[in-house]
Amino acid sequence: MAAVKISYSLPQIIEPGHRDPYWPTFALARVADELGFDTGTIGQHHFIPGNISDPLMFLGAVAVKTERLRVGTGIYLLAVHDPVRAAEQVALLDQLSGGRAVLGVGTGWNPLEFEVFGSDIHRRGARLDEGLRLLRHLWTTEDEGWEGTFFRVPPLTLYPRPVQRPHPPLWVAGVAPAAVERAARLGDAWICGPVQSLGQARSCLATYRSACDREGKSPDWILRRYAWIGTDHRHLAEQVLPAYVDQLLAHWRESVEGDEERELLERIDGGEAVSAEEVAADRLLWGTPDQFLSQIERYRRETGVEHLHVAFGAGLPGSSVTGFRGTYPEHLEMLTLFGREVLPALT
Repeated sequence: MAAVKISYSLPQIIEPGHRDPYWPTFALARVADELGFDTGTIGQHHFIPGNISDPLMFLGAVAVKTERLRVGTGIYLLAVHDPVRAAEQVALLDQLSGGRAVLGVGTGWNPLEFEVFGSDIHRRGARLDEGLRLLRHLWTTEDEGWEGTFFRVPPLTLYPRPVQRPHPPLWVAGVAPAAVERAARLGDAWICGPVQSLGQARSCLATYRSACDREGKSPDWILRRYAWIGTDHRHLAEQVLPAYVDQLLAHWRESVEGDEERELLERIDGGEAVSAEEVAADRLLWGTPDQFLSQIERYRRETGVEHLHVAFGAGLPGSSVTGFRGTYPEHLEMLTLFGREVLPALT
């Protein structure tokens, strides 16, 4: 099989009062860079603890502290924000990083974010469609205006121009059929997951590949997975996984998109004893390095995935203070263990 690209979700670990408060995140980015990860990503949410409100600004700092690691959003709320401003920021990030910027986008789900920034959550799909088209327009034309449903731009040229040609890659997230088809029409790659089961991922992948065929494009996609890796399987299975899955389920109640996840929550609410291992079986990467390799091999066999995105301890509910599980030493240990014992077997 072909080599697998491995990308990594950077946990936002902050030490308030320190002269460089986000030093743990930057340190992890440098380790990921040295170990050979493909892309380091940061998500975006407003008014939720443990989240970054301006990931593009944050990634500028990551870019100047790394050399090879691509820097991207996973995801940026383009349906909420002004695409002209986003185009400027991404172009600058592409310059700062020497052509390593990636913009991953999605519609978003939190009504408060739409309300505060003056966007209509009920028209988020159409607004995202136009935003993606406008980004490409601004990055690839000069002295041309734009007349759309949501945005009007007089003739202008965006500066600085992005380094990458024709433009920085656009990754489009979502699992609803309209979102998957949007990725084929307007994106350079589709982001799948991380909540969806492997079965649902296969169903979405079939939709994506069919849509790419209609567009005359080669399908390119990234499978996201929440993860936890260690050397002691018993400790992971008995202590870590149950607590982590409980936190994930709380977040899924806030943001769930798929019918399988709704049915899972209904089973739990109905009093059925659903084990953490059952929830994790098709949705998480977890266990020892050998277990990771076995799980990834299954994903490759059943989906042909060639780009996997791991997010250690991520996906906690909005009520969480940090948004992720684990301390800096734990994340450093997991990143290093994965990088030394799993990554070389895949790349």
